[in-house]
Amino acid sequence: MKLFHNIISFIFQPLLMPTLGISLFLLSIGKPVFMNASTWLAIGSTFVFTALLPAIPILVFMRRGYIKDLYISEREQRTLPYLFALLAYSFWTVFLLRVLQMPLFIVAMAIGATASIVIITLINFRWKISAHLSGVGGLAGGIFSYCYVMGTNPVWLLILVLVSVGLTALSRLELKAHTPSQTLAGFVVGFLMVFVPGVVVGMKF
Repeated sequence: MKLFHNIISFIFQPLLMPTLGISLFLLSIGKPVFMNASTWLAIGSTFVFTALLPAIPILVFMRRGYIKDLYISEREQRTLPYLFALLAYSFWTVFLLRVLQMPLFIVAMAIGATASIVIITLINFRWKISAHLSGVGGLAGGIFSYCYVMGTNPVWLLILVLVSVGLTALSRLELKAHTPSQTLAGFVVGFLMVFVPGVVVGMKF
């Protein structure tokens, strides 16, 4: 079972959630009008800014012995990687808005994801909060936000994302990476920081 929990933790790691989220929206639950070159550029740039660039300092710090694993298990070692991620997410948001001119609904959720990093970074100074659950919570927040604004009810997708949240939380608990309160707090931060901006902007447009 430990192998299973490690696989779940890898699949639903925070670095991959924005790419998964924007891919789901643009290729599955979004409107067909987005099926063009900009779609693939948006997905590719999201991967670069929110997965590849934040991963580079983590791998460098691991190589130099500053951190001991990919998930940065020690709270005290998380600050610098979080700050690098915040910088990368900020550039990603600007890129979506100014270069790709993506709909404000998507940009609003990107801003929310960036803001969630600010919050978990600040919390991390005093308390270890689950970045995994913040990431998958943001994914859930984006999907629920879209469904609320558009008045749709893709039951299969909602069930799938809730199962993903549950499996991720269970895996982090079983691996003793976090306590129940740390996983819950991470989910709440991630969900609300993406859901709220998406709903507010989506209802206006």
